[in-house]
Amino acid sequence: MAEKKKTAFVLGGGGARGAYEIGVWQALRETDIRPDMIAGCSVGAINGALIAQDDFDLAVRLWKEIQTDMIVDKSFPRKKDSPLKKLLDRYLDESKIRASGTEFGLVTVELPNLTPRYFFLEDIGQGKLIDFILASASLFPAFKAADIDDAKYVDGGYLDNLPVGMALKRGATKIIAVDLETSGLVQKEALKQADDLTMIRCKWDLGNILVFDGKSSEKNLRLGYLDTLKVFGFFDGNHYTFSKGEYSKRMLEPAEAAARIFELDPAYIYTKSSFKRRLSEAVLSYRKETEAEIHSFRDQLKARSLDKELLLSLLKKINQRSITLVIADHLQGDAEASEKLMRKSLSLLFKDENLAASYLIKDGII
Repeated sequence: MAEKKKTAFVLGGGGARGAYEIGVWQALRETDIRPDMIAGCSVGAINGALIAQDDFDLAVRLWKEIQTDMIVDKSFPRKKDSPLKKLLDRYLDESKIRASGTEFGLVTVELPNLTPRYFFLEDIGQGKLIDFILASASLFPAFKAADIDDAKYVDGGYLDNLPVGMALKRGATKIIAVDLETSGLVQKEALKQADDLTMIRCKWDLGNILVFDGKSSEKNLRLGYLDTLKVFGFFDGNHYTFSKGEYSKRMLEPAEAAARIFELDPAYIYTKSSFKRRLSEAVLSYRKETEAEIHSFRDQLKARSLDKELLLSLLKKINQRSITLVIADHLQGDAEASEKLMRKSLSLLFKDENLAASYLIKDGII
């Protein structure tokens, strides 16, 4: 008899970055990928409970309404019940989680010996699930240690911020893991042991883990959604998201370099035409703002050779967008400029700017 396949969502810790995981869940729901098991650490345990509860709209509402003072107790002495406990009492329903049929587990760290402790639902006494979720998310000293049954616990991320090994030991055959890339410890050996592992990480900085606000959460949720659809092949791109087949792999890198330099919004799904339009608008707007600066830089390029010391000196005075436009102008004005620039190692010193400049010319933006 064939072994039953078991899909596990493994959700890492990362505090205020956690909305990203709900975006991942949104994409997985839309692609009809459902978990048999969820293993979470810290905010991943909170999100894992919301997923097990299977109330997506409630999870989105929590993250869009969230503020730092709803999470962190800044009073002294600290109150018996933290703001986070009150929040979880409002949003989590232990009976629904237990009745869901999803194997839900979490990791926390027991004091004073700093021992990782792994708990699934059957290991947690009735009525104590929220206490253990809080234990998993007790990032000491920002949060006080959690007291449960004469034991003290702190954030699981101190020893296992992405509990893939926990899911494997439970029998998971397919792992979909979300790494929020904080300073928490990731057990890399467990990642190597996973035969079927899909890792989802963000190319962008998701922000301070202790600063919660709805606007940042909305952005991170969107990025999690788009990144997941890209990982599963529904869209193209790395930092940005493009409709399938709009760009060849060779053209994606320079297109994205230009988009990063001119600060296009990564929350959009771009077609070739919409990308060109938005990039053109950004380039034109910046060129108008900085015409004098660009002329000055161009004059210096004409007056002296592009030696390394000069380039490093100019780099301190001018930003990526100006450098990109100057390189583009230089390439357009000299048929042999590309070869000359390569010889002088400009492509190494300003790799992204050189890629972006070439793209702007090839796509007819400048």
